[in-house]
Amino acid sequence: MLDNPAVLLLSVVVQNVVLVLLTVGLFWAGVFVARRLGSKAGYGLGALGVSRPTGGFLVGAGIGFLVGLGAVVGSLVIGGLSALVLESLGFSADNEAQQTLLGGLRGWVQESPVSALGTAFLVIVLFGPAVEEFVFRGAIFGGLYRLGRFFSRSMGGDESSRGVDRFSFVGAALFSSSVFAALHQSAVIAPALFALAVVLCALYRRTGSLLPAIVAHATFNSFTVLAIALSA
Repeated sequence: MLDNPAVLLLSVVVQNVVLVLLTVGLFWAGVFVARRLGSKAGYGLGALGVSRPTGGFLVGAGIGFLVGLGAVVGSLVIGGLSALVLESLGFSADNEAQQTLLGGLRGWVQESPVSALGTAFLVIVLFGPAVEEFVFRGAIFGGLYRLGRFFSRSMGGDESSRGVDRFSFVGAALFSSSVFAALHQSAVIAPALFALAVVLCALYRRTGSLLPAIVAHATFNSFTVLAIALSA
């Protein structure tokens, strides 16, 4: 049953829905506790990056698209180098889980191209990137970044200083990006995904919104769907 690409994509959607609900639930629980302690924190999701990007939506989307194109080129270079290193060390550079899914999708495209490509586009290009950016950049990176600045201020540091901001960013970006890359469970693509995640963290911090990061991620993933369509 799990060899069926439609079932696999459906399972991804279900997992992502649960992940979003848990993320929002934990965020609201944290806000509730903070308000009980005297904070004026609100329940709006702006703190998780659901907001208007600096420069507006069109500018943010355009920047995200360009970053996504650059990420595709960068991933080809990094992925190729990763494969060479793994093979030189005697390890397999194959991504078996991804190859199984992609192989199943190619077969589905050959049988029913409209429904297969439409479903793949919705899940891989639209839904997946939006959820992953919301969780990894909006919640995990954003939360750790603000937490670092808060602790620095509590210890007497200047919250607005560039050093504190840089330290908080680096720590939050490295940790959240490591988790993001590790959860994809592929050694050969992990370095490229880690680099992509760090860039998306910087993009989120720069624009104050998840929209550019979502567009960049969607652009990156769209080439996977394009490759499936061309090879089917």
